[in-house]
Amino acid sequence: MQILCIGDSNTWGYNPENGLQHKNRWTRILAERMPEDEIIEEGMCGRTLLSVDSFDASWCGIEALPGIIAAHRTADVVILMLGTNELKSDFGGGAAYIAKGIERFLEMLQTLHSWEGEQIPQLLVVSPILLGDDIVGKGGICADFDETSLEQSKLMARAISKVCEKYNVEFMDGAEYAKASLKDAIHMDEKNHEKLGKAIYNKLQEMLECKGIF
Repeated sequence: MQILCIGDSNTWGYNPENGLQHKNRWTRILAERMPEDEIIEEGMCGRTLLSVDSFDASWCGIEALPGIIAAHRTADVVILMLGTNELKSDFGGGAAYIAKGIERFLEMLQTLHSWEGEQIPQLLVVSPILLGDDIVGKGGICADFDETSLEQSKLMARAISKVCEKYNVEFMDGAEYAKASLKDAIHMDEKNHEKLGKAIYNKLQEMLECKGIF
């Protein structure tokens, strides 16, 4: 089975201590528990849902999605975890805007034409972890986020879950299992990657068993 994981820096495995990539990121934790399956990592630092970053337009997820699908059109499962970067103050994208972005992604992911005639994969949307409460005033990459970002972060899961219910797609709230590091209030440390990886594995097992796939 091929499992395609689409996300941003918390899927890529950004280490807030040094800016490098975690060896034991959540996708690797998932791979350890599913050794007979192929875990495809499509995490990219800075990736958004709909917003176009003036620094690098290639970070816009909806623009990149057709190419991602074309490259991995035999995927059996797609796990989607995006939304955090939409919270940047430059974008002004709140929970409702993030939900709109998730909806756009689901419309494309659930269209057979997108998969060039292949079977539409099973979908799991994971609402991102929350921004840390101390993110405002931290400086550095945290300066991209403000009080509104923090407030809207706490509304993401509910907004995303409603979209998933509308499109009959599996949902889980990543913030119930993991949290941002104290270092930058955005990215997970390895301990939280492990927690999230285990939670996603359990959700996948439950989801696929219900559909008679496991």
